[in-house]
Amino acid sequence: MKKQIITACTALLLGASAWIPTAQAANFSTIQPYITDYKIGFTNGAKLSTQPVYDEFSRYTTYTVVTKAGKKGILDNKTGKEITPAIWDNIDLPSSGKIAIVQKGGWFQYLDLVTGKLSAAKFAGGHTIYLSPAHETVILMVGQTSMLLDSSGKVLIPPTAGKLSMVQLVDPSQAGKEDTKTVRYVLRSASKQVTLYDPVTFVPKFTLKNAELIPNEGGPDTAYLKVRSGGKEGLVDVTGKYVLAPNYNALYFWNNDYVRVEGPKGVGLWRNGKMIAEPQYTDVGIPSGDIYSTMTKDSITYHSISKGSSLTFKKGAEVLQDRYVLGQDVKTGLYGIAEIGGGAVIPFVYPRVEGPPAARLLVRSDGKKGLIPSWEQKMAEPTVWFDTLTTLGGTYSMLAIQDGKKIGLYSETRGLLLAPEENTVITYDQKTNRILVKAADGTTTAYGFDGKVIVDTEEKERILTDHLAVVGNPEKGYVLVDRETKELISKTYPGFYMEGEDKKLIVALDGKVADLYTPEGELLTREIQIPLGEPSGNQAPATFTMVDGVVYTAGVKADSDKWALVSIKNGQLLPVSEFAYVNVSTRNTAKRYFFTLGRPDGTSDLWAVVNGEMTRQVEQAIAVQTVDGLDRVFIEKGTGWDVYSPEGQRLSNGNYGSLKYLSAGVGKPGAIAYQDAKTGGWGLLNIDGKQLTAPTFDNLYPSAQVFPQLWQDTSSQSPFVFLTKQRFGYLDQNGQETFQTAFLTKKPTITYRPLITQTSLSYSDIIRQIRQNPLELVAFDKPYSWPEGVTSEKRFFANLALNVNLPKEAGKEEVLAELIGKGIIKADDTRSDLRDEDMFALSYYMETGQISQMTSPQLWEWASKRGLVIQRGGHDYYQTMDLYTEYHQLFFRELLHIPAGQKTAQAKKLSVATLSPAQKNMLESLIIVNGKSWDQLPLPLPKEDWTKAMNTLIDQYNKQAPQMLANYLKQQ
Repeated sequence: MKKQIITACTALLLGASAWIPTAQAANFSTIQPYITDYKIGFTNGAKLSTQPVYDEFSRYTTYTVVTKAGKKGILDNKTGKEITPAIWDNIDLPSSGKIAIVQKGGWFQYLDLVTGKLSAAKFAGGHTIYLSPAHETVILMVGQTSMLLDSSGKVLIPPTAGKLSMVQLVDPSQAGKEDTKTVRYVLRSASKQVTLYDPVTFVPKFTLKNAELIPNEGGPDTAYLKVRSGGKEGLVDVTGKYVLAPNYNALYFWNNDYVRVEGPKGVGLWRNGKMIAEPQYTDVGIPSGDIYSTMTKDSITYHSISKGSSLTFKKGAEVLQDRYVLGQDVKTGLYGIAEIGGGAVIPFVYPRVEGPPAARLLVRSDGKKGLIPSWEQKMAEPTVWFDTLTTLGGTYSMLAIQDGKKIGLYSETRGLLLAPEENTVITYDQKTNRILVKAADGTTTAYGFDGKVIVDTEEKERILTDHLAVVGNPEKGYVLVDRETKELISKTYPGFYMEGEDKKLIVALDGKVADLYTPEGELLTREIQIPLGEPSGNQAPATFTMVDGVVYTAGVKADSDKWALVSIKNGQLLPVSEFAYVNVSTRNTAKRYFFTLGRPDGTSDLWAVVNGEMTRQVEQAIAVQTVDGLDRVFIEKGTGWDVYSPEGQRLSNGNYGSLKYLSAGVGKPGAIAYQDAKTGGWGLLNIDGKQLTAPTFDNLYPSAQVFPQLWQDTSSQSPFVFLTKQRFGYLDQNGQETFQTAFLTKKPTITYRPLITQTSLSYSDIIRQIRQNPLELVAFDKPYSWPEGVTSEKRFFANLALNVNLPKEAGKEEVLAELIGKGIIKADDTRSDLRDEDMFALSYYMETGQISQMTSPQLWEWASKRGLVIQRGGHDYYQTMDLYTEYHQLFFRELLHIPAGQKTAQAKKLSVATLSPAQKNMLESLIIVNGKSWDQLPLPLPKEDWTKAMNTLIDQYNKQAPQMLANYLKQQ
């Protein structure tokens, strides 16, 4: 008996919409959502305002639209009162109004949100529209009977027969002007008559009988209404008067106020109240605002409105540069060019023309060709004639012209650069992207694609500072020169660039390192040089950061490969740290910069300015994280995480399992969620690391993450959501509970997407994961190496060494030397790391067993087609990217394409304890909870249910993974 009573009580508790009183219950200014059994309800903080029966919601200023079983309803934001039940297919709720448009099936009604009264009339459509500054939001209800309301519910146009629509018209007095303003009008069409209403008073401006509107959908703005009367089309102005009588088959609004007129005898043009071309032509056109054309069966005439003149040519003539016409004389059929409104510019004596695309050419009777000037050149008759032309560098901007044995050079933007001469050789240098012209005397001149000469002589100076210039060329290198004495003050370098906002440093590139010079020419890097990384995108090869007026960067000595943090101050470059690091990275919080210096063992030291001095504040951190908008640093050290200031001061002392920042919304202080390392429970810290709550929660979230619909309503909501197996609730900034209720009153129904069907989406996702990131799901245990506790660079080169038959202990230098020695990658003294292009060349060798002979562009194109090009972008990406982790994945992707790699590939056995983030996301995507896929859940399953679901999926996956991998390998 006792057991039965307990069971009944339990059932009663679980079956109720269980609201659990909170010790310090809040009275929210507006109702807030809560979640029970993965359904949404609303609370005012002191009690439940609704039951948890909704699937979705949208928050507006005064009301909330809720969705239940696919139907929509409305709640009052203050009280939670149901304004209309969830019975509608759709609801349009103007954010600032008191009227809602509701739809059920194909019918629309409007609802007064204050009185709850629903319109008796039903309409075929309902739309919220911007009308004018006086009526920014109006509601248009249309059908056999139509009406117009404003957002307050005031009737602007009462129900009337016919259809209401919006038309946008230009003020006729502004016709022909640029940036004309338009006015939106309401127009009613009914019983073959149209009525236009004043957009302010809504009094009819006119009613035009025996006419129907032809909508100007997608056309240019116009001052006129197009109407049809008696089967013919005409134009009406805003007073209701015909400006073009309805006598035409069709009218079309064109740009620049032109109207194409189609009449019974042909086509014409009308503009601003005047028929400028009677509708009697085969066709018409408008090449520009001032020029229009009329066409007959055999000829085309161009008319200039401003000059009142015209030119006639044979059909097929072409307008050049807006005012010149290339065409044939109507009598002789010979080609020339004339200016509209003027006379012939190039005489009509040429029997033929050629081009484009490369260029337009006039052809003489003897077959010689001349170039017609491009739009940037003065229009004139060619002075140079030739036999053929050739494009240079894959573009049309530079052309080689040849007349017999004579060769010349032409620029699209600058005209004729070199008249054809014998013994001239013109080539395109792909490496330098230049046009090289070798003259008969042996001298070579380089041109850019802008047609300008590129001077590479050392006599040509490029000014850097008030005191210094740089001279040289890519082949010989560059040196710094004192502008006053002309004395050379540096050795030769491959290149220079200026660094810093004030351009106070000159960076001299020297292979894998750089030297630094002051604007006056003093060498700063005498014993210490600056190590260079691989430039990517807009990232410079060296990084300089100013902190408290001092510039910092990385430094390296000539006899060591270890880095140090160095400072540049008062004209001196000095080491700040010891030379014991393998990288130096600039990091920043919301307010401060600091540095992480990487040790050879993979840990990092944090260096920051304290009391005016840059010092080491944290040693041997395993990981360092910063968060956008937060002036704190999360550091993993030893066996756990803690909160630090950007100066390296430890603010918490919890040795936590993990940390995450919880944003409270714009203008509000957030908090830090911590996970207890022993229990796995979550608690809350303030941003200074002080513990606000015990770790009693299964998880903590920003409210806006759980309910993104509330992003505009942060002032009235509690900033954080907590979750336990039994409870859902809110916390304020101080960690105080403001509301709680039952999270689950019954076991969730969990199902899974199928794995086994090859046509299923989940199968495709797994295959995509194997293709993109094979190391997540495929093991290559033999003969490859997986050393623990080493950098991604060492792990990559260890495996690459084994692939090229070197010992796994071989380092980067030895592996690169082997690849260069075999010709797989090209020798390059400036290479400090493997590059993307090197990886492509290696991939080609792995795939074909041959050395790539492709040019750089060809190799990139090949890699792009194979999906090898890694998409990178953004400053944040380059700050955190792990180059050799990317290359490691790319290497093993290629192994799956070749027999040797396929033999070593095995499907990984997954387990809950060892799931990577990618594996976890892949499996979670297969979970369906109460009919919703995982990515649609506002909150995850409780840990116990999640673990059970994941174990079920892992068992299924581990059984099927070998066959899926085998199927994939067969397709390669």
